[in-house]
Amino acid sequence: MLAPLQTASRYRVKAASVPAPVGGLNSRDSVDAMPPTDALIMSNFFPTVGKITLRDGYTQFCTGIGTGDVETLIEHSAGANRQLLAIGSNGTFYQIDTGSAVSKKTGLANGRAEHIEFNNVSVIVPSGADVPFSWDGSSASNLSITLSDSVNANTLTGVHSHKNRVYYWTGTSQNFYYSATVDTFTGNFTKFPVGLVGTFGGNILSIGSISLDGGEGVDDLLAIIMTSGEVLIYSGSNPSSDFALVGTFRLAEPVLEKRGIAKLGGDLIVMTKEGYLPLSQVIRQDLVGNKAAAISEKIRGTVIAQVAETGTSQGWQIFVSPDGDKVYFNYPTSDAATDPYNQHVFNPIIRAWCIFENLPAVVWGQFNGDTYFGGAGGKVFKVGGDADLGENIVGDLATSYNYFGDRGGIKRFSSVQPMLEGQTDVQFDFGVGVDQAPVSGIQVATTTFSSNLASWDTATWDDFFWADAVGAGITKRRKAVNRLGYSAALRIKVATDSQTISFISAHYTFAPGGPI
Repeated sequence: MLAPLQTASRYRVKAASVPAPVGGLNSRDSVDAMPPTDALIMSNFFPTVGKITLRDGYTQFCTGIGTGDVETLIEHSAGANRQLLAIGSNGTFYQIDTGSAVSKKTGLANGRAEHIEFNNVSVIVPSGADVPFSWDGSSASNLSITLSDSVNANTLTGVHSHKNRVYYWTGTSQNFYYSATVDTFTGNFTKFPVGLVGTFGGNILSIGSISLDGGEGVDDLLAIIMTSGEVLIYSGSNPSSDFALVGTFRLAEPVLEKRGIAKLGGDLIVMTKEGYLPLSQVIRQDLVGNKAAAISEKIRGTVIAQVAETGTSQGWQIFVSPDGDKVYFNYPTSDAATDPYNQHVFNPIIRAWCIFENLPAVVWGQFNGDTYFGGAGGKVFKVGGDADLGENIVGDLATSYNYFGDRGGIKRFSSVQPMLEGQTDVQFDFGVGVDQAPVSGIQVATTTFSSNLASWDTATWDDFFWADAVGAGITKRRKAVNRLGYSAALRIKVATDSQTISFISAHYTFAPGGPI
């Protein structure tokens, strides 16, 4: 015969403090086994040391870059002379660092281009339909490039510099082109075929530099990434004399987007169908080991699902913030009308993830140490501030379920005290779930908070309002709860257009309820 449920009054009330989920978003572990430092949902909150903070907003920086999408952003920095450049889908190249769009070159087939800074000149390669051109800080000039196999220079799609030598490729072949002379980006370029080296086929998707010792210098290797996922690694500085094949390696199939490959420290990160993979780790493992090697391993399911949904669409991009504390993995959504682009965001310092929503970024870039993105309608935006174009930034958080050290004991939760930090009153919706109630079934779709002052034991998640009018500092009002379960989790939705808000911790009181 089962023992009756014991009342909480026969047991001493316990108190427990649960820190902010600085471990970030976790879509890998089961709800029942997730660490208490992780989160089931972390939208527009960014994990840092000791707390999670609502993301920055954005303001409009520039308009007039055509009427379509801004598809390329370039920071030109010749010494102290820094400029911000943009290309719109109308095929016009602009200088925009003053906040006004000034046309500098017209007639491009589209707005997508790759670029490098080389000898104080920006070398710009449009997307396979125009002759590459340069920008010297004042004027744009078409480049005179002759390819040894008579391929037209206007079919080039990619450019990379490695050990003072420039490399071009078309994206539609297994050949790249190099100059016999260092420190030049014009003139004669010689074909270097790699089709006989690899075994899995595909064309050249991108070329980058990687250092296996984590730094940058003479030991850098040249990495050629194929559309098949094969990676060819070469040592040396001159393809005509001292190039040596270090090895061939297999990635999971990459997202077919050149901007889905980026330098992070001495490593290269590649967007693939199995996650976001650091090339240095892939070199040391087989294809099966790619999954564990991915820096996105903790959100693997989320990434795989997104690549399956929109992996063939444009808009995938890796962007490292100027201060290095955020790595944005931009991706197109299936909601082109209201929220066309979102971002998986990685904190490389604490190796934690979150998702940013409602940042409509077609392309990311930087200028003077700040982060910018190009969007629709010929507009460029600057990241910063406490509002999204004057509107609320909405943060949504669901902590993992916590057993409070006793997985087999049922508990009667009597109160919860969320701790939030802000400069003025903090307004938020919140609720408590017990025993792995499906988070996916909780609706938090509105940005308008209700005024239904329901108590926690009768309210559904996102169905009531609470504001602690204590002024500046930490919000810490305790609210009564009457919930019975083995585990509990907190769901909070915050909105603001005027301050920085951080979630610090939550304090629970509960009593053992006895065995069932």
